[in-house]
Amino acid sequence: MTTNSLRAARLVDAVEAAAFADLYAAAAEPLARSLGLRAAQIAGAMLLQAPRIPLAMFNRAIGLGVHRALTEADLDAAIASFRSAGYAGYWIHHNPIAAPSSLVEWLGARGFVAAARRSWTKMLRGPEPIADIDVDFEVRRAFAGEEEAIGEVVCSAFGMPKGFVPWMAALVNRPRWRAYAALDAGKVVGAGFLHLDGTAAWLGIGGVLPEVRGRNAHRALMALRIREASAAGCTDIVTETGDAVGDEPNPSLANMQFCGFRRVCSRLNFEAKA
Repeated sequence: MTTNSLRAARLVDAVEAAAFADLYAAAAEPLARSLGLRAAQIAGAMLLQAPRIPLAMFNRAIGLGVHRALTEADLDAAIASFRSAGYAGYWIHHNPIAAPSSLVEWLGARGFVAAARRSWTKMLRGPEPIADIDVDFEVRRAFAGEEEAIGEVVCSAFGMPKGFVPWMAALVNRPRWRAYAALDAGKVVGAGFLHLDGTAAWLGIGGVLPEVRGRNAHRALMALRIREASAAGCTDIVTETGDAVGDEPNPSLANMQFCGFRRVCSRLNFEAKA
């Protein structure tokens, strides 16, 4: 693997981890306490824990063995942290550059198995220009007063509980976050977020309501966020999506490729078993 490839593989994990740690920090204290939200680092990796959200998206380790070689003691410390948190079905992501190469064997010996969503594709692009997407929606940065509507659309698109609406809404005005909306006849029907961290940007938490899918609102929101990240001086724009299982369609990946993202790696997902 070339130096540039190694840099890219490390970068895509680090940018996602920073965005999710900031996402956890954005939750109001009562909600964070009730969900058990915690973002902590072990051995250069980010551990995301939310034991009262029984979803691997909120309970996972990003970057083990990526920034420095892992030891078995490091791995056991990460596992102990998750067990202490109390949710058994967490994931450990395995970036193909993770060291040592025996990490997969270590995970298997500790009872980890391939998750049903076996891998995620990590994507990267630079600040190169991107053309406007021709859509019959108004697509723009979210206005003051649209926070709740943004939160409702995101929670609906991702199947999150209604109680998460204030959490997602809080990102609209949070430093380093920007929110964008797609509107149909004045109603917010799509939304997406951008997290800015120096010269790196993470593009995520984007979705549209079921009734407007297939009309390129998601693609237009993606293109706008790319332009906004470039205008903010970002040279690396990162995102990711789950790899298809079998012959299922993957519109998210198609949108990313259309918008100029390139695949850096597919990161394996190993699920803990009680």
